[in-house]
Amino acid sequence: MAKVKINLSKIQYNARVLYALFNQHNIQFTPVIKCVGGDKQIVDTLKNIGITHFADARIDNITKSLDKDLTYTMIRTPNQNELEDVVRYTKMSMQTEMSTIRQLNDIAEQQRVKHQILLMVDWKDAREGILTYDVVDYIKEILNMHHISIAGLSFNFMCFQSIVPTDLDVDMVNQFVSSVELETGIRFRVISGGNSSMLPQMLYSDLGKINELRIGETLFRGVETTTGQPIASLFQDAIILETEIVEIKPRVNITTGQHYLQAIIDIGNLDTDVSEIKPLHHQIKVLGATSDHVMLDLLNHDHYQVGDKIQFSLGYKALAQSMYMPNLAKSYVYDEAVQKVKYDFNTPKLKKH
Repeated sequence: MAKVKINLSKIQYNARVLYALFNQHNIQFTPVIKCVGGDKQIVDTLKNIGITHFADARIDNITKSLDKDLTYTMIRTPNQNELEDVVRYTKMSMQTEMSTIRQLNDIAEQQRVKHQILLMVDWKDAREGILTYDVVDYIKEILNMHHISIAGLSFNFMCFQSIVPTDLDVDMVNQFVSSVELETGIRFRVISGGNSSMLPQMLYSDLGKINELRIGETLFRGVETTTGQPIASLFQDAIILETEIVEIKPRVNITTGQHYLQAIIDIGNLDTDVSEIKPLHHQIKVLGATSDHVMLDLLNHDHYQVGDKIQFSLGYKALAQSMYMPNLAKSYVYDEAVQKVKYDFNTPKLKKH
């Protein structure tokens, strides 16, 4: 039976490595759990090592792990039906529309709370965000609201546009933040500088006022997202896809007339993004897929049998689709060998956001 295999020990290890790295640079490490569907066991596993603040883009994910010890940042602009839940279940949300912020202020008043927001600034990703020349006007109006608190500003890179953040971006963001603080007379508590794509900048540059990064793909896939290359100190196989061979037959390539040995496994396009799966430890080739089948060329390896397991690594879209697929089983394991690994870095008690 096809399943997503989740190694909780490897996820913990990756989180510890990243936290220690971020701590060295005085940057807040905020795990983004949207690509794993807000999976409760993953959240609980990270909580067990002291992580208590998470980011997600979907209220349904956040409500899977409601816990008085956990707080959340909503990182997608909410729709009208989500506003009450955003105030009720999240500590903070990213906002881009003044009309929505006004509504949140009214809802927060009704719920007798003060809701924190980060203003998402459209820098160069061209997805969501306030235009830079409107930010000061937004802040001036929000400062007169009694139930909304501005925690800071947020920026995005490589979500819509595949443009890698540069040293110049870091410098310009810092200049922009300083100018806004000077003009408004406030000092921001949080400058959320981007996602996993900002990691190289953190390692090799001074991020200045940027004091938080939102990390999802690097945490769960162990890769450097600007290049797609593995990070040597992280596990790339914390979450994998395991499938089962349901048919093996000799076939003929209609175009070339070449004979080959084909296997069919028990997943398809409904289950994952087949273009983003790669065989692990197997010298085989993915030929293509339909809604319920993936066809493999076994490259004339005749030792495979029906019922054999074939494991795959998952790209970001494949990982997300598989985690959100309710009919695809999820299995969890703690790995004693990984648990026994001695950490060569200092990991002080994780601090709350």
